[in-house]
Amino acid sequence: MKAHRKDIFKSRFQEHYSRLCHIAYGYVSDRDDAEDIVQELFISVWNKQLDAMPEKEFAAYLTTSVKNSCISFLRKRREDTVSIEEHSASTSCMPDEVTDEGEKSPEEILQSALATLPPKCKEIFLLSKLQGLKYREIAGKLSLSEKTVENQMTKAIKLLRVYVAEHSFLLITVVAVIVSIIINCE
Repeated sequence: MKAHRKDIFKSRFQEHYSRLCHIAYGYVSDRDDAEDIVQELFISVWNKQLDAMPEKEFAAYLTTSVKNSCISFLRKRREDTVSIEEHSASTSCMPDEVTDEGEKSPEEILQSALATLPPKCKEIFLLSKLQGLKYREIAGKLSLSEKTVENQMTKAIKLLRVYVAEHSFLLITVVAVIVSIIINCE
């Protein structure tokens, strides 16, 4: 009986794994995180012995569960980010932050902003803006749909706007330093 259960589980794993990873990737935009979420889901299915469910119900259960797992993952990641930011704000004082950040070049500020983007989102943004590729070309190069590329670009621009809004004092500082250098050189 145990060997039969393993065969059924293996068969269902192979049947659903790729589809579930694709769904998870659509939420988390990171292949490794998507695979981890799906693998954890299958471990849970095995532990709860849910693999004996009829196929139609099993497929629906997996789809719903992977979506819920992704939402939980994103929620936790957001909470972790907020927690780290709160910790940073409480352990440092403003003058140090302004001094440290004010010393960054515009290129470093741009790199910091780009570093906040999810990997695939960043890759698509760079292909579009730095290499000048059209959405169709990016889609072909990365084996994605044009709509996915468009959605990722929208996401990248939104995240970069948020970064700039949150760090606008950095940009003002950089501009002020550049203006003062220009004035002093004349």
